[in-house]
Amino acid sequence: MSGFLDHIAVAPTITVAELVQDRPLVVLAPHPDDETLGCGAILFDAARMGTACSIICVTDGSASHPGSREYPPDRIARLREAELRAACAILAPDADVTWLGYPDCHAPRDAAAAERIAAMMPPRAMLLASWGGDPHIDHESCAALARLIADLRPDILLRFYPIWGRFTDATAPAVHLRTTPEAAAAKARALACHRSQMTKMIDDDPDGFVMSEAHQQHFLSYPEVILAL
Repeated sequence: MSGFLDHIAVAPTITVAELVQDRPLVVLAPHPDDETLGCGAILFDAARMGTACSIICVTDGSASHPGSREYPPDRIARLREAELRAACAILAPDADVTWLGYPDCHAPRDAAAAERIAAMMPPRAMLLASWGGDPHIDHESCAALARLIADLRPDILLRFYPIWGRFTDATAPAVHLRTTPEAAAAKARALACHRSQMTKMIDDDPDGFVMSEAHQQHFLSYPEVILAL
């Protein structure tokens, strides 16, 4: 456990319908796989109840295996986009999926990028973005970017989802999501699409990123969490 998980152990539970509030749902993901890890079950249940869903992936994830010769950054980027689209097809088949393609570890947090993304947002959207308490530069940047977007678009409602911050001692007001068993099964299938990050399929970089089995099981078994900051 962590200080964060201890803190939110008594957080209230809400349904996806209560979270979305009849708004279109937009997930802003720093990397391909964050949409599944943080919001996969939410996306599935929201889509199944007829919510218009969009996923905007900010970076190309190309820095995950910097020592690989078989998978240089441009090939990893293409692979990770394909993984993202396969996962989203499971979670929300009719969702709009936008690939912004910023370099990994260089997610923007400037006004021009915020204006670009704000123009993509449907009216009255529920925007779910990565949490600034996640200890990763792209997650922090996307949280800052989401705040700029919300300033430009007062019609949207902004909330955050934690990924790596779950395993720190940071705290924030939180709710757990009550999602369906079907959503849990779909999330597991979607996460398996992200093979480059969840398995050792890229085997020529011993220092490349592979999510541990323990962390994968956490995201598949622990309720999804949304923060209101």
